[in-house]
Amino acid sequence: MPPMNEFKKLIPTEHMLKWLSDKPYEQIISQIESMLGQQVPGSKIIRFSVNSEPDWLSGGRKNPEDEAKVILVRAGVAFEFALIVQTSVSQMDDLSGVFTWCAVNLDVPGDVKQRYWLDIDESLETFGSKGELKDRIYFE
Repeated sequence: MPPMNEFKKLIPTEHMLKWLSDKPYEQIISQIESMLGQQVPGSKIIRFSVNSEPDWLSGGRKNPEDEAKVILVRAGVAFEFALIVQTSVSQMDDLSGVFTWCAVNLDVPGDVKQRYWLDIDESLETFGSKGELKDRIYFE
């Protein structure tokens, strides 16, 4: 039986995901379940897989103490996914699309803001680093 959740394609950039959360994979599932639950209460992810390499964008400012270094202030990741969700009425649905996760104020502990998007039936061509992600990393 395949693993319930498949994050293999995110592993090469896991160190970057940890800019956003100490437990990024749990955070991804939790946020997607929350978003789906806003549409259909009681929604539970049964199986989740990352189906593309992630697209990343980040932004920084010069370090005033060392101009050769940059201080990270914002970051965003988008990737294609597929999942099976079970609703409270025991119906199972297959969904796919793009999940986007952005954070700002990464240089100000205690003031980090995060935002998530779930674009069903979409692709990285529209929502990746050459698309919507360019604007999404500037939310505030």
